[in-house]
Amino acid sequence: MFHVAWVDPSETTFGPEHVREDEDVLAFEITHAEGDFASLALDIRNPRIGLLASGREVWLWFSWTDDANPAGGARELFLGRLVGVPEAIHEDAVRLTFTARPQGFDATKEALAETLKVRPYWDPIFVREDRRDDPDSVLESRTQLWHIDRITHDLTVSDILAGEDGTIEVGGNFFRDSLDVRLSSPPARQVEVEAELSWDQIAAGNIDLTARLARAARAAGAGNGYSITTLTGEGLMRDWPQEGRRIGGGWEFGPCSVERLDGTVSPLSFQSFEWFNGVAKFPLWTLKPVLTARYDVTRKRVERVKFTLHADCQALLTEPGDEEILKIAVASDDVGNPVDPADTDHPDGVIPIGDLRRRAYLPTERGRRSLEYLICLARAQLLVRSRAVEISFAMPFEDGLDLSCRKNASIIDDRLPGGRASGKIIAYSLSGDGDSGEFSASVTMGCTIGRGNTVTTVPGTPSYVEEGYVEDGWQVRADATVMPIAGEVTYAEFGNIAPNDDGVDFFNLRADDVILDIAVYNGESIQRDVIAEFPGDLEGAKEALNEVYTEVYCSLKPLKGGPFETEYPITVSDLMAPKTIDLEAGAV
Repeated sequence: MFHVAWVDPSETTFGPEHVREDEDVLAFEITHAEGDFASLALDIRNPRIGLLASGREVWLWFSWTDDANPAGGARELFLGRLVGVPEAIHEDAVRLTFTARPQGFDATKEALAETLKVRPYWDPIFVREDRRDDPDSVLESRTQLWHIDRITHDLTVSDILAGEDGTIEVGGNFFRDSLDVRLSSPPARQVEVEAELSWDQIAAGNIDLTARLARAARAAGAGNGYSITTLTGEGLMRDWPQEGRRIGGGWEFGPCSVERLDGTVSPLSFQSFEWFNGVAKFPLWTLKPVLTARYDVTRKRVERVKFTLHADCQALLTEPGDEEILKIAVASDDVGNPVDPADTDHPDGVIPIGDLRRRAYLPTERGRRSLEYLICLARAQLLVRSRAVEISFAMPFEDGLDLSCRKNASIIDDRLPGGRASGKIIAYSLSGDGDSGEFSASVTMGCTIGRGNTVTTVPGTPSYVEEGYVEDGWQVRADATVMPIAGEVTYAEFGNIAPNDDGVDFFNLRADDVILDIAVYNGESIQRDVIAEFPGDLEGAKEALNEVYTEVYCSLKPLKGGPFETEYPITVSDLMAPKTIDLEAGAV
């Protein structure tokens, strides 16, 4: 016996009070397909009233009591609300349609989606900004669909390959003539993935060049390694660089100064030259230099990722290689934008690269998350296509009461490869007709054609420093593999791929890294030798000295290079797929 109870929306818990016959049921069909709301089509005798009238209940409990065992009580089958205008309202019977869409569904879905934004299945840099709050975007890298229970209205996600709520062992207890086996989708063996990541590398700071200058002066015979000595100090001081003056290549002078150590008005020290007709004295300047350079640069960086993911699946075609090749091409310039969730130090959001001075993104912990998300995108497409066989059958109504799109089904039949098959329940229905007295349940399940293998990781050998010297987060292991999804797929370590750039590291930028050449010309020793060539000729010596005035030369590595582009060819293992039907099985 079937029971119909019109109820208030708040009556979401089934009880004895709902075991009544508010309508005379003629026929019904409950249908539920994965990712959708369950629906109930109910044929009842026409009550000749406005079913959608204001104030009338539109929610309904539908339940069933086994006439052969009434003591077992009523079994709830469906809770839903009336949708649309009843069909054939002028006839003796009308058809009502109900949907199991829960109240507040959109808000519940959004809240659940937020909990799914976890590694490795979520990375906002590959999701368009206008879709990051779309709850459906979180499933693009997953083999999952939304599931709404037809009775409790609980919202969850369910994997399309393996149900979370167990397996209904049908065995051979189904209507033999109802068995139908068909291909659900053309095969796909591999996914080719190409991704481009870009950001602006931004860095600013000062480099102190003073120590290198002092050493260059000493090498030129113009100082003691701390100061510059010269006979033309006045000109050198007058020409000393001023802060803010542009140098080129992304450089300008920072704080610069030159201070006399030999007196404030006139030199206290002189260089004496004894000539045959007297002694000539030239002032010797001892100067303390400060020379710094400042940089403030923006450099374009691009990283390109490429890999091909193959599925470890049974063959569906007689000609290997005829399977469709899927392609994924994505690009993102959000590596340097605050798209990650905010924290205490970053109230506006965290930038994925962490620090815009970085030379590389992908080898970072956050960058690996991006790679793993790309692998998940490819994985999802291949595994969806691995569910290539659909099997449908009908079974007794009583045996189908526990059907759910969160469950698997398993059947045995000698007409199937290997004599049996199992798979995720894709869709099911429960139906009954009072006129014919026929009641049944039908099931469609999706079977995967993987080989059921698994994959493990390789620890590799340390290639950065000795084992145990640093933690694994810093250690680089040659030939190691990483497994983002347990037992399914791995990728090879790629941390030894150096950025394709000019080698500048803004985290540890030193004078020795940026100075191409620094020299002091015409220091004190050279000037002294020049004056010595004019014995007794003071004016000639002065003129000659003016030609060998002391000067400083410095050349810095240009920082305004780029764009710098680095390729990351990633090696991934085959993707392991489950086997729920054995197309390669021998005869039973």
